[in-house]
Amino acid sequence: MFRNIEFQEIVYTIKESWQFGKSRQKRCILKGVSGVFPQGQLTGIMGPSGAGKSSLLNAISGFRSDGVKGAIKINRKDSCYITQDDLHQPLLTVEEIMSVACELKIKNPVNKATIINDILSSLNLTSRRENTAKQLSGGEKRRLSIALELVANPTVLFLDEPTSGLDEVTAAQCVRLLRDLTKQGRTIVCTIHQPSGTVLSLFDQIYVLAKGDCVFQGSPQTIVPFMASHGYNCPKHYNPSDYLIELCDAENEVISNLSEAINNGKSVISPTIDKETNNVIGFDVKNAVMSMLLDTPAPPKSSIVEKMKALKRFLQSDYAHSSLRQFLVLMRMMQTKIYRNRIALGIMLFHHIFCGAILGLIFLNSANDGERMFDHLKFSIAIVFFLSYTQIIVPVLSYPLEVKLVKKECFNRWYGLTPYYLALTFSRIPLQIFFNILFLTLVYWLPGLPMQWWRFGLFSFVGVIISLVAEGLGLTIGSTFSITNGCATGPMILAPMLGLAIYGFDFAAEIPLQMYALMKMSFLRIGVVSIVLITFGYNRDQLDCNYIYCHFDDPKVLLRYLRIEEVSLWHELTFLFGLMITFRVLLYFSLRKRLK
Repeated sequence: MFRNIEFQEIVYTIKESWQFGKSRQKRCILKGVSGVFPQGQLTGIMGPSGAGKSSLLNAISGFRSDGVKGAIKINRKDSCYITQDDLHQPLLTVEEIMSVACELKIKNPVNKATIINDILSSLNLTSRRENTAKQLSGGEKRRLSIALELVANPTVLFLDEPTSGLDEVTAAQCVRLLRDLTKQGRTIVCTIHQPSGTVLSLFDQIYVLAKGDCVFQGSPQTIVPFMASHGYNCPKHYNPSDYLIELCDAENEVISNLSEAINNGKSVISPTIDKETNNVIGFDVKNAVMSMLLDTPAPPKSSIVEKMKALKRFLQSDYAHSSLRQFLVLMRMMQTKIYRNRIALGIMLFHHIFCGAILGLIFLNSANDGERMFDHLKFSIAIVFFLSYTQIIVPVLSYPLEVKLVKKECFNRWYGLTPYYLALTFSRIPLQIFFNILFLTLVYWLPGLPMQWWRFGLFSFVGVIISLVAEGLGLTIGSTFSITNGCATGPMILAPMLGLAIYGFDFAAEIPLQMYALMKMSFLRIGVVSIVLITFGYNRDQLDCNYIYCHFDDPKVLLRYLRIEEVSLWHELTFLFGLMITFRVLLYFSLRKRLK
């Protein structure tokens, strides 16, 4: 097991955002920094805004790998990453979330209750165990984030801005907690932005970045003498870290001088202690230990031992349990979360009943009127649009936040993507079917469609499939874009599909064949055609006519006018199933890309 976290010549580059008329430029965030974070110590990564603090933490922990170059020595399987955003399942209690963590992260949680009690007690969360996550304060959510990862007893913890959003007293308590955890042999590395003097003194070591270079690495007690040795005298009663950061943020010459003095992190500033007074009387500049990175020769690639190690790594699972066990735990957790969200359930229930009743009353007893051909088409379009819009907009607004939580938990090896994806898919189906059947029952019977249960069954089946297709599209958008961008992308995709859904019903005979091929890309169009086939096909009886002549009182005439008399419902359902699978596959790969 690796004792220290060591890294050398870390370079991290990103591509700038695309701008019209300009090629994407690369920007270097970290410029070949090196360093050592000792085992059993609390290390803080500091620096001005934009210095590269979070980038360094992400690179070392493995949370970010694209664009990262350099050598890193760390046991990642025995480490965890706690993000700046304290994201938890808001409707689960603290004890329930801890229980889920134990079931996913521990192979044989026989003393699950004891483990939970010990961790909650050590983090002062025992009194809050029956509260839901959304009822916790900022500091309590931060402690819960730490508690969840302590379940697996990691030896290395990475934290991004653990004191962000906390007042000075709560921030000091949080850092004291982290320092206490290091006494148990854990190595803790966190980013922190200009801590107070009290908080600074709690760190064993600090690592200061400025514009991608390392300008200091060592004990906080040595900041003042180290700066003074290079002609930068910290004023009395001034926070040393504030002085160092402000100086580096203002002058590039300071950055180059200090970075050169410690060889961009390859040297560590350690204090010289007076044995009699136990006071800091000076400092030493020591080379950082890079034993594994520099001294250990690499084994030959053709070595049989190396091949066996690679095979073992391939066969060994990164998770405590099988995919089936992960799926069952996640399925139970997701169903609990869904059924406990009573406000959302009430809104969805009201939404489906109210809209179904309104639509049914608008077309009340009109389904057998042979003069209202275009009203029948509007009725079919309205049904499909309701089912689609409802299932698209909800995931677009709610799912992006969950993706962030999933990304953190997958990275910390709670579960794999596949069992999560399957649990997400199947946990939502029962309620979705229930709500859709409520809506479809109202819009089928109120307008007076034929009293045939087999026809109503087909009608409901097609409606549920349309809903599942739309949900897959909504989840794909929600997993790919932020809420803001998703709200623009969703209508942008839905608008042309709606245009294709209503295109050409009044001149169907003149539509070219290539346009029909394009219309197959719109699941809304396929849904409308399927609803029309069910409501007017399958030898439906002649419609009522209150005039001398009604051209569309024979349903076959309507189907022929729309050029769908030869279209098979099962052919349309095949397209719907294909689009449903397509959107689900896109959702899977979108999540995979986000989690990579």
